[in-house]
Amino acid sequence: MKQHSMDVAAVVPAAGSGTRFTGSPSKLFAPLHGRPLLAHTLAALQVSPDIRWIIVVVRAGEQARMRTFLKQHAITKAVLPCVGGASRAASVARGCAVVPRAARWVLIHDGARPCVTPDVIARAVRAARREGAVACGLPATVTVKAVDERQGVRLTLDRESLWLVQTPQVFRREWITQALTRAGSQLEQFPDDAAILEAAGFPVRMVHGDPRNIKVTTKDDLILAETILSHRVQHTAQSIKHKAQSR
Repeated sequence: MKQHSMDVAAVVPAAGSGTRFTGSPSKLFAPLHGRPLLAHTLAALQVSPDIRWIIVVVRAGEQARMRTFLKQHAITKAVLPCVGGASRAASVARGCAVVPRAARWVLIHDGARPCVTPDVIARAVRAARREGAVACGLPATVTVKAVDERQGVRLTLDRESLWLVQTPQVFRREWITQALTRAGSQLEQFPDDAAILEAAGFPVRMVHGDPRNIKVTTKDDLILAETILSHRVQHTAQSIKHKAQSR
């Protein structure tokens, strides 16, 4: 085992209401390629050799349901579910507050990104060990314009310097702890976790994510995620068959 392996705690915000995802069951428990959406997200963290602990942040009253869910899907790295706050940032702060003392790094990943792969997780953790704080993302490939409240264009941004941010995001444990403390009651103003560290003066670097690491927000996203996972399974099966034939 590598000297630095198994010292990362993953915090998974799963306490949101999913207001743009209509219908039942709720987004995180919607069926996706044979099991609930959240199970795919947690499975990728479960098999990662870097992750030692998984902290799932849930809504008040859902701890018992989540404990059962974790057992059903063999998420053995999970510690007791944590109750979230009024916003995603507040939920992340509560999750970080219960990270085990032995953890040196905190990885934060959206519960609603079920197509994340162990390779993306490994790349993010490797970059964080080098840089201290990283966020996965993709360089912008389209033109982005800033507009006013009436959709009038105020500014056309230079896409050469723009990235579209994803999770996972990985930080030194002491950095994210200090940044959350400094943010205090202003947590809700930050658009993502990395922005909390940026505001506290910590340098954050971007690392290439994966265009297939989508966040499921609407039912159309769920259809896309189903396609991504189906294709991934087919590709894996074809690779295994090819290796067997070449022996």
